[in-house]
Amino acid sequence: MIQHLDGKHLAPKKRVKTAGEVRFIKDHGDDSSAWAWGQHPPSERKMDPNHVLNKKCSKQIATVLKSTLMSLGHAMTAYSVFAKIKSRDISPDGNLGGRGYIMEIKGMRRQYMNVVEALSALSDTLYDEINADHWADAQTRLVQEVLEEVEEIKDDPETWAEFQEDTSSIINRVEDKKRSKKEKASKKEKDALPPERDFATARSKTASLRTSSAQRVALRYMEITR
Repeated sequence: MIQHLDGKHLAPKKRVKTAGEVRFIKDHGDDSSAWAWGQHPPSERKMDPNHVLNKKCSKQIATVLKSTLMSLGHAMTAYSVFAKIKSRDISPDGNLGGRGYIMEIKGMRRQYMNVVEALSALSDTLYDEINADHWADAQTRLVQEVLEEVEEIKDDPETWAEFQEDTSSIINRVEDKKRSKKEKASKKEKDALPPERDFATARSKTASLRTSSAQRVALRYMEITR
């Protein structure tokens, strides 16, 4: 019994138990909306001075770095252009896609941001690795050529990507003009050629008695040489 403040005794209240909901949620490590920042890298490396590195891999790392920076440039261009598009101008429901591949536009913007951030972190890591002291002996001429291209892209990947796209479109237009001009020229040359002789039909007697100028020259030459 529980004694109240005014001296009255009250019966204890019954506890009411409610069944709770059990949910199984897949662990993504961290917030899935920010997967590019969801990693916990080590603060330092443990380098063994006696470890022998494969020097042939230096060119491969440099190539991966170059491709990553190229991808970063194009991803930055895509993100910059896509972020400026208003949702209502391209979608009635705020989504894009179909047939199983449907995404919210706001989610796509976040994913592009994640892609850019991930590629940026990867390129910075690879750049620091290939320029580390333990790869100094493997800096061959081929590796240096790749790294020179890397430096050009690294300064401004987005501008490099835009330049490449503009250059590619110009080259395609020039090639299309050349192809069209060549087709027109070949058509004119084909039209200028004499009609092909039909060997299936018999020639008339009058046509057989005629001789061309080339045949007359050949007959005259044969008479002189006799």
